[in-house]
Amino acid sequence: MKKALKYGIIIGLIGLFCCPSSTLRAQEKFPRWEFKIYGGFNIGGTSPLPLPAEIRAIDAFTPILLAPHVSLEAIRRLNRKWGISVQLALDHKGFEVTDRVKSLHTEIEMNNEVYEGNFTGKNTTRIHNAYITLPVAATYRIAERWELQAGAYLAYLQGGNFKGTASDGYIRQGSPTGEKTVVDKAMFDFSEKQRVFDYGLLLAGEWEFYPRFGCRGQIAWGLCPLFPRDFTGVPVSMYNIYGGLGITYRLN
Repeated sequence: MKKALKYGIIIGLIGLFCCPSSTLRAQEKFPRWEFKIYGGFNIGGTSPLPLPAEIRAIDAFTPILLAPHVSLEAIRRLNRKWGISVQLALDHKGFEVTDRVKSLHTEIEMNNEVYEGNFTGKNTTRIHNAYITLPVAATYRIAERWELQAGAYLAYLQGGNFKGTASDGYIRQGSPTGEKTVVDKAMFDFSEKQRVFDYGLLLAGEWEFYPRFGCRGQIAWGLCPLFPRDFTGVPVSMYNIYGGLGITYRLN
């Protein structure tokens, strides 16, 4: 009985010292770095939150069909569950919207003259911006083939368009009670007035449906207004709010 107890203690001590080593070796058997390529499309809008009272109705909304998102991603695995992701992305965002407004302060050009005041009528705006984006996120693997990401992004406006028309209405110059001018069709172009930088929050989920291949959905919620606060052509703060869907390919 004593011998059995003695041998049991010895075996237990051996297991106590060996098991942690085995566990550590098992935990180390995963790639510390992963590299992926992501290709997909963005869909969403650049909008004030909430919609101002001057916007009375939205007649049409059309997302830009060619709004690709292409990125190279590096993931540093901290353990089997957690990691840190850094991406370098080329990001296109845009849409076209037609709405009806009442007494919306803006700037328009008509008959080679610039009018600033409160416009009532139909407004059509087309936005198509290209950004170089740097997203940084924490990753969490909730299952063998499922992973979540949450973080933030910083974007630089590489090239952009913010143009449109104002029609079927009138503008009162200077104030809501100023001189009234009929607007059959006028133009506006605020492309050069946009901020160069954008930043916001990022949330994504990915499912690896085949070895090395995954399907990723994500949403990027901008926190920086599209225009500086002192720009009077667009009197409300507008934010980039876009979702994305695409395919990832793991390189290693």
